[in-house]
Amino acid sequence: MLIPPEGAALLTLLRTSLSGTPSPHESFPRSLDWAFLQRLARHHRLEPLLCYGVQRWRLTGIPTWVVAEWQKRRQRAAARALYHQEALVAIAAAFEERRVPFILLKGEALSKALYPQEGLRPYVDFDLLVRPESYETARSILLDLGFRLKRPTEEGERRQLFGEIEFEKADRLSLPVDLHWDTVMASWERHSLFQDPKTWASLDQIRLKNRLVPVLGGEALLVYLCIHFAFHQAFDGLLLLCDLSLLLRRDAERTDWNYLIALAAKCRCQHAVYYSLSFVKALLDAQVPAEVFDGLRPSALNRALMPTGRLLFRDVLVPQMLERYVKFLLIDTHGGRWRAIRAWFQSNKRLFGR
Repeated sequence: MLIPPEGAALLTLLRTSLSGTPSPHESFPRSLDWAFLQRLARHHRLEPLLCYGVQRWRLTGIPTWVVAEWQKRRQRAAARALYHQEALVAIAAAFEERRVPFILLKGEALSKALYPQEGLRPYVDFDLLVRPESYETARSILLDLGFRLKRPTEEGERRQLFGEIEFEKADRLSLPVDLHWDTVMASWERHSLFQDPKTWASLDQIRLKNRLVPVLGGEALLVYLCIHFAFHQAFDGLLLLCDLSLLLRRDAERTDWNYLIALAAKCRCQHAVYYSLSFVKALLDAQVPAEVFDGLRPSALNRALMPTGRLLFRDVLVPQMLERYVKFLLIDTHGGRWRAIRAWFQSNKRLFGR
């Protein structure tokens, strides 16, 4: 994998920022293209975490204007998180009052559970998982709270072919909510991670004010983060690698790796889990047993065709056609690829794009 000098410097900064122990002095050459490195940091939503690393460890050579940008973004992320927490508590209370089981995915769930301080893990929306039979009640609750469907004309199509529907609310800050009942693989894979009984039986919790909010836990969380990084983001999001790195640091010793391999096989997401774990091990030194890769590894042809060098260190979104190509390679089976093609032609042609 070819990594530009600015990408290598960014990885060093990330490893230092994520470190739980004091690191030796790190110095960065001023000859780096710091404007490009800063574009990378902003695109990948890393500025608050990098600010934390600079303030905590001995790092020199970073231009003052870059550090100032990181500090500004960290302050904004912390303020937005507090604002979002208030809205999330209100949503959680309404769901509990109507007795709608739900799980908070990503965002604040990861910020509270994995990161050492508030505001280090930016997010812009809430991802709420409900059971398929609870969709209508959950929809009604969100509408009563002032949210509206983002694309109301696509509701039927997305319920049939996709695994989520987006709501939004105009307030002091935008409040998007993605209501999930399946993963992004819903249009081609019938075996859903979210419908596995063990996923709902092995939940963790985070505390928001005086309320406990259910979040994913165990091997299901690790598989889900791999699916999201691979299929939803097409590996374009180094912040998501940080999520995986911190989760593996916390849970690697208690992870049932055999069950994880079996779960990935059952849900037909072995390619997604393999590549995601490969990247976090290679780039952020995460501890993943070698036998895990043996149980997940795609074919040599698939690995040769995967354009990793064009995905990980971008400062703009992945072009749509490249994104579709990557997702096509990630689908485990020929049957799944044919179902994905049929779903794409049945849709408005935007479901595979972001």
